[in-house]
Amino acid sequence: MIVGRHIARSTRRSVRAGFTLMEVLVVVAILVILASAASFAYFRYLEDAKVGRAKTDMRVIKSALEKFNMEHGVFPEQDRLGVLAPYLEQGEQGLIDPWGRPYSFTVQQEQDTSSVDGGVRQRVIVICQGAPGRAQFTVPDMQTGR
Repeated sequence: MIVGRHIARSTRRSVRAGFTLMEVLVVVAILVILASAASFAYFRYLEDAKVGRAKTDMRVIKSALEKFNMEHGVFPEQDRLGVLAPYLEQGEQGLIDPWGRPYSFTVQQEQDTSSVDGGVRQRVIVICQGAPGRAQFTVPDMQTGR
């Protein structure tokens, strides 16, 4: 009788010792949902960081173009941006955007309304192609002027 009682107690305990398949699947599903939400936020953060870095690089390139123009009286040709390397802290690497493509620029002629003689002012606009499949952006921003 004592032996029978001991066997019955041990079988009851072993039946409930682990998790059911349904419990494990629910936990795995919750973990997958949390991981996917976190990864979307992480990749969006990385893309925003690349855009921020590109805008900072573009401001530096704009400044380098203006310094080059002041020293030489002309802007460099579009395919010879490498001449700006001495003006950039990163050298020629500073002319490549975070997506691996070169920056470009354009010079617009504007009427200078602040001068008495009504001269023409040159405005440098640096262009970044941005991420593949996305629209390009400029510095200064064409919509806000900044």
